[in-house]
Amino acid sequence: MEIFGFPAGPYQTNCFVAVDNAKATVIDPGMHAAKQLIEYFTKNGIELERIVLTHGHIDHTRDAGTLAARYGVPVYIHQADAFMLERGEGVSRESQILFDAENMTPIKDLRFFDDEDRIDIGGEKFVVKHAPGHSPGCVMIVGEEVVFSGDVLFQGSIGRTDLPHSSHSDMMESLHKQVMGLSDDLQVLPGHGSVTTVRAEKRGNPFLVDFA
Repeated sequence: MEIFGFPAGPYQTNCFVAVDNAKATVIDPGMHAAKQLIEYFTKNGIELERIVLTHGHIDHTRDAGTLAARYGVPVYIHQADAFMLERGEGVSRESQILFDAENMTPIKDLRFFDDEDRIDIGGEKFVVKHAPGHSPGCVMIVGEEVVFSGDVLFQGSIGRTDLPHSSHSDMMESLHKQVMGLSDDLQVLPGHGSVTTVRAEKRGNPFLVDFA
């Protein structure tokens, strides 16, 4: 399996692609990600199989409908965040305007996963870890070597909890139960910013040191 990523959209949201045997899974296709992905898939003869969303905020989901409609693939999300896919709910009105929420392509084949569900990404089975706080339906997608942490965990920080539908207490519980339970050896592929490791964050992330 090969994994690569790139930042997309006004908030530089990381979009990741996992490819195995010319079949791909896309994680969090933000605004303007579709154009780059379509060019890559066409040039390299890659077949898109599914789209996985770590949560419902529009900076992570803006181009999911566009890709799903073009390739006829399902989109996976935790049900608690599904309402955000309609007109970019769950963020400020300013963000909805910035991301042109009114013109999002509706998702026809929307599927839900929950805590401890397993999903195929790049030919490997990944485990869904429900980690609410930043949003009600935030998840981390955990494999044997990497974790797609979305906006739960960043290098040196965590997802903000001052947004509509966010919860600081839920985030603290998610950090304690879900993040601290991750294997130290995992590489962290976050929703924003640089790649890191679970070990580095447990040792140096100010939001995690109290749980160590």
